[in-house]
Amino acid sequence: MSSHIEAIGQHLLESTCQVFEDNAVSLSDAARCEPLGDWLDPIAVIGFGGETLRGSVSFEVPWRVIQASHPARSSATDDLVDWVSELSNLVLGKLKTRLRGRGVVIQLGLPMTFTTRATQTGATGAPRLQYRLRAPDGPVLVRFSAEVSPLFTMAAPRPVETAQDIELF
Repeated sequence: MSSHIEAIGQHLLESTCQVFEDNAVSLSDAARCEPLGDWLDPIAVIGFGGETLRGSVSFEVPWRVIQASHPARSSATDDLVDWVSELSNLVLGKLKTRLRGRGVVIQLGLPMTFTTRATQTGATGAPRLQYRLRAPDGPVLVRFSAEVSPLFTMAAPRPVETAQDIELF
């Protein structure tokens, strides 16, 4: 497995923990795990791509964790399905910002959410990392698949603009 994939996977984990923490759910004990055949909880899948990196991330989040992190603590299925998509978008947005700070530019796709049994997802033939993170109401699973160009480089971290640094006209 590429060291670049491992490094991006670590940024993804940190981004995931931060988004959930920002939404009142603490994730801990991140650990690599073997890919499972089928997922039973809602799954959000979001793709990304750039000149030297492309792939996808899948999140399986138990219903109770989605509800605990929902801003209005809604229990309506439609609200929870929308929220798991938004969580995936927030995580990938944080990953995009972290990578930009290392000179890697990616664009994000739109998240898709499945509420039925789904099988493994990811970029075809790409290396896969799967992580299990512990939440108070059940495990959150994160799958990361990516293809990295031989031209891919990731620079040392540098400051990245935040929303407070950007002027809107």
